[in-house]
Amino acid sequence: MDIYKKLLVPLFCFVFLLMSSCSPEKPSKLIEPVEYDIDDLDPSLRLVLMMGHVAAGMELYRSGEYEMAAPHLLHPISETHKKEREGFQEMGLDVVTFVLVSTALEAKRPAVEIEPFLKKAEDNLKSLALKVEGNPETQIRFLLDQIKREYSIGVKGGEITDIGEFQDAFGFASTAKTIAEQSELTNKTSIIAAIDELIKCWPSGPNLVQNPVPVSTIDESTSLVMNLL
Repeated sequence: MDIYKKLLVPLFCFVFLLMSSCSPEKPSKLIEPVEYDIDDLDPSLRLVLMMGHVAAGMELYRSGEYEMAAPHLLHPISETHKKEREGFQEMGLDVVTFVLVSTALEAKRPAVEIEPFLKKAEDNLKSLALKVEGNPETQIRFLLDQIKREYSIGVKGGEITDIGEFQDAFGFASTAKTIAEQSELTNKTSIIAAIDELIKCWPSGPNLVQNPVPVSTIDESTSLVMNLL
């Protein structure tokens, strides 16, 4: 219960600020570089984008990279549009748990101390993915496209030039696997195996590495998955 007492006040403050930011006078600001209009995306695609950011953030949090984890884990509560967030809340998005996780992260509490909350947040998004009327093949194809685009921005000349995009690409790969695992695709076993090979392109997960795999390797790996769909 100690963790609840220590986080209760900042949690309420965070929720108050979150709700205040939802007023028409203070629209949410989309800060990620995207080629699509997120307002025009199908909810099932907006959801997998959010899941991808969270997947990257959770991995970073668990590895102790608090500052790098923060922007990814804020997506469900501050970076999505009001309309998008409200729609997901109606389907069961557990905003309070995500606020709690973000508050603990800001306080730099070790992930092991709040692991039940991290797991609860992850399971909440997986549950939403089952509720959203999305086509898993379409979702995975969309994620593969985003992986290629984000990685090509994040890695140039054999070096990581934008760590955020590098991390996003990892999160999208992890989410593609989650969607495949929860799907009823006839060849899901082969698809999951191919995605596992794709994920190996990040040997240290979303963490910084000195020698990232070349963009061409990502292109080849995503194409292998795409050909199975």
